[in-house]
Amino acid sequence: MRKKLDAFFSWDGKFMDLLGRAGELILVNILFLISCIPIVTIGSALTSFYYATIKSIRRQRGTPVGEYFGSMKRTMKKGILLTLEIALWFGLLYVGRRYSQVNERTHMVTVYTVLMLVSAGVAVYVFPVFSRFEMKLMNCWKLAFLMCIRFLPYTVVILAGTAGIAWLQFYVLPMPCILFVPGLWCLAITFMMEQALLAYMPKPEEGPAEDAWYYETGKSGKSKESKNPDVKEKVFSENDSPGTRDKPVRNRKHDT
Repeated sequence: MRKKLDAFFSWDGKFMDLLGRAGELILVNILFLISCIPIVTIGSALTSFYYATIKSIRRQRGTPVGEYFGSMKRTMKKGILLTLEIALWFGLLYVGRRYSQVNERTHMVTVYTVLMLVSAGVAVYVFPVFSRFEMKLMNCWKLAFLMCIRFLPYTVVILAGTAGIAWLQFYVLPMPCILFVPGLWCLAITFMMEQALLAYMPKPEEGPAEDAWYYETGKSGKSKESKNPDVKEKVFSENDSPGTRDKPVRNRKHDT
């Protein structure tokens, strides 16, 4: 027992590793909060937040700061466009719902509410998809919609959890908790989100690519190939510098 405790609390033991990861998570959390200040960069910030959390903190590849800023640099332009698209869409839904309420059109209020919930569910997936694959924004939305429906239990849990944590943060928890609460929730989301993303990853090949960080075990056959042709995408490689893409282009297929 004593030896196990000594090993646990040693300099290179699990306790110090846990503290190190906790510190990295707080650091990425702070970078995320700062990156959201310009508002239009929220999309890129969310994408980079997820990317740095899964790759550097969970999979221990690269450094949190390097991966975060590498992803921000890579996704900034499309991330701003993605943010504006989401803001415009939800703005239109809100105006429509408000107009229906004022004019007592109950059935339309219900329609707009359902559209808001579905849109929020799709938005949950679009940022992880954007962080993992190189594709047009329209294809990001399509894939996020498919994942939202296919993994409906995950969608419900993530939406409910996000709403609950936001409520706790602003009405119950002290404000300093915002320095680590979003990071903890992002880390928790990766355990569900990665299962969804793996369903659309190409099978790992023999050789160096088999050890790519985005595969859960690095063993062939763990990920599933999809069944829709003619979508070409790329995924990240652990051997590339932060924010760069894999060199090979794979023909990807998506379930419908």
